[in-house]
Amino acid sequence: MNMMRSRTEKITYVSVLTAAGLILSYLESFIVIPVSVPGIRIGLANISTLLALYMFGPVYALCVTVIRIILASVLFQTPISFIYGISGALLALLGMMISRRTGFSVYGVSVTGAVLHNFAQTVVASAFVGNIYVFSVFPVLAASAVVAGLLTGLMASALLGRLKGIYSINIDKESDTYL
Repeated sequence: MNMMRSRTEKITYVSVLTAAGLILSYLESFIVIPVSVPGIRIGLANISTLLALYMFGPVYALCVTVIRIILASVLFQTPISFIYGISGALLALLGMMISRRTGFSVYGVSVTGAVLHNFAQTVVASAFVGNIYVFSVFPVLAASAVVAGLLTGLMASALLGRLKGIYSINIDKESDTYL
């Protein structure tokens, strides 16, 4: 019974993180960043992925990410947005998992995810337009990803500090809990 409660609790928290990520993604669509390069965003929804990764482990972070992107695509985006979003999110999550295991801080993990997200989306854009010159904007996207990753890392770190006492987590250790 205790194991079931624990599992149910985790699923509940993951559902809350997924909903929070979906709301942040929607709210971010109203933030206009005045630059001429398309694709520059803050990545606020990534906060929910970072929290899930640190609190519950990679499988739960994957669930939060995939469900959030599917719901966002169905509710307020397009099928092409789904392809961009899922490709970026999956590569970002893989990079975040690896960087976390190799000892990166929350900030480093967040920046890694942001840069890889932009890289995957650049690959998809290049495939859609059939032109590798799309990669000429990647340095600008990568630089913006570093700034955005630091910002989301800062927010995730602050939230993890607050949640540490509530949900008995140790953000200094690798959390590998699975469904």
